[in-house]
Amino acid sequence: MKLPKNNYELTKFFKNARTPNVYEFCGEYFVDMLTVLPSLRKFSHRKVFYIENDRALGYNLLFTNKIWGHFFLEDGICAEIDSSKVVVINYDRLENSFISNRIRDYVKCIDDTLYIGRFNYLFMGKPQFLGYFSLTKVK
Repeated sequence: MKLPKNNYELTKFFKNARTPNVYEFCGEYFVDMLTVLPSLRKFSHRKVFYIENDRALGYNLLFTNKIWGHFFLEDGICAEIDSSKVVVINYDRLENSFISNRIRDYVKCIDDTLYIGRFNYLFMGKPQFLGYFSLTKVK
């Protein structure tokens, strides 16, 4: 499915998408920034998800094996969009820098292989929306 490239249309998709379970994410997903920020897809930007000690965890990959941005998944609320339930990709981990540990992505499911996310950055303790992205399961 091809997603639109404007915030208005993407917000409709986000509102109507299903709230996923944190444990349904498994393996690699391509990341494609849809609005505002440039996409790193041409650098083979992926997120890798796995379960360890009953926790849903992951990290970002660029190119073949450049790891950056470790995260964990948790249930959350997107107050900006009807206080809808979401999965939060939370970068508040010791492995990350003081810049990347403020990233909070809100994710919902469009279908079994496609997710839509809102990229947020904590500023003065509040999430600031920076753009939409998609996650597509690597086959």
